[in-house]
Amino acid sequence: MARQTRAKFDKKGLSGLGLDKLVEILLEEATANKALKARLLTALAGETGPHEVARLLDKRLDTYDQAVTRINNARAKDMAIEFAGLSRNILSELGAADPAGAAERILRFLALRFPISARLVSDNARLWKVFDDAEVAAAELIGTIAPEEQVLLVPQIEKLRLRDRYGEHTGFLSALTGVLAKPAADVWKALLNEVLPKEPLKLGALDLLQSLAIHQGDLDTLLKLENGKPENRRDTLAMAGHLHSAGRFQEALEWVQQRPNGLRLLPFRGELVSVGPEYGARERRLLEADILERLKRREDAQALRWREFSETFDPAVLKLYLSKLDDFAEFDEIDRAFAVVENASDIYAALEFFVTWPRLDRAAAHVLRHDHRWEGRYFEDLAPAAEALADQQPLAATVLYRTLITDILRRGIGVAYPHAARYLVELGRIAPHLPDDARLKDHEDFVDDLRRNHPKKHGFWSAVPGIWP
Repeated sequence: MARQTRAKFDKKGLSGLGLDKLVEILLEEATANKALKARLLTALAGETGPHEVARLLDKRLDTYDQAVTRINNARAKDMAIEFAGLSRNILSELGAADPAGAAERILRFLALRFPISARLVSDNARLWKVFDDAEVAAAELIGTIAPEEQVLLVPQIEKLRLRDRYGEHTGFLSALTGVLAKPAADVWKALLNEVLPKEPLKLGALDLLQSLAIHQGDLDTLLKLENGKPENRRDTLAMAGHLHSAGRFQEALEWVQQRPNGLRLLPFRGELVSVGPEYGARERRLLEADILERLKRREDAQALRWREFSETFDPAVLKLYLSKLDDFAEFDEIDRAFAVVENASDIYAALEFFVTWPRLDRAAAHVLRHDHRWEGRYFEDLAPAAEALADQQPLAATVLYRTLITDILRRGIGVAYPHAARYLVELGRIAPHLPDDARLKDHEDFVDDLRRNHPKKHGFWSAVPGIWP
């Protein structure tokens, strides 16, 4: 029997249907699908030129902007599909023929977020996702058009910003500061400076002016704006970083040494967030050390790096400190660092350091030296350490695994039973490799104790292959 072939749902397969059949299907579907109908109308208008496409898009944008009816959840779902199609038509159909015209319309589209938000019965994540995606595409499009065409968009951009009471467009506006050419950036700066005295101290004109200054390499204006902020809004660390990058090390030192007191409000992902005085402390200290190094104050720089390591046990900081030492001096300093870690009151931080460095022999000795102090509730520290030690230091790994299992079962943490079962299986695997002189209960005796003390923890026992209480 001859083998039957099936037409594929691709360009070649659909072409086989013939033009008339395809047109019939499209007309039929378009009567029930507004987004498809709009796409077809826009494509047809494109045959007569970009002006007709722009006219159709303006008509649709006007319709949405002037509507006042409430939008329930079902309608919001449909609108998400319609708006995705509208955005696509602006960016692709009009964008291909008239990028500047498309940029103007996509800004109008983004401005629909305000009236739509007021009409919604409840928030709709799918609808806002369409706007978020359009913002990313809009920033890319605006970055491609000619500088003189960007200038014409600036009043529209500023109008969008002024309407943005809740900061929905903060990320988009910030992105624009990096794509606008100097002529448009200068026009926007003039508008922002006009409204700056009237705006409250929020994430707005001041921050955009600083972002424009950064992208234009205008460090003096950036610093002047920062000095104009109240103390609880100043980001002295960021300013020190900019000065450091520009090679202005003495000024950078002055800024980095302005350590904050109390809570501050700093921009983070398009919002002002409250941070304490210790926010960015590590970065501040390491930056200060590098600045001191550039100013030929090597001893002061090394003292800062050592202080940072001795307080945090950060392996990266120790490696940086050692890399700045004279030849052969690092061996004594490594011994000094290890001694500091071994005598630390925070045994968990010390264990993490030795595992990460790595010095598994010292990590194992550290585990055994404090064998009665480990607590299973610190599983985020103990579990990775036990796994790292299992093959080379089975005795220390056994101490940690037993601590974890005992704590999980004692507290009856059901969601952790599969982990405890896995730890018990791992204990069985490494048990034959324990040293003969290990002062530790045999593995079989440990399992018997678990059977006797936790016979009803069926969620645990059912996860352990071959072992039942």
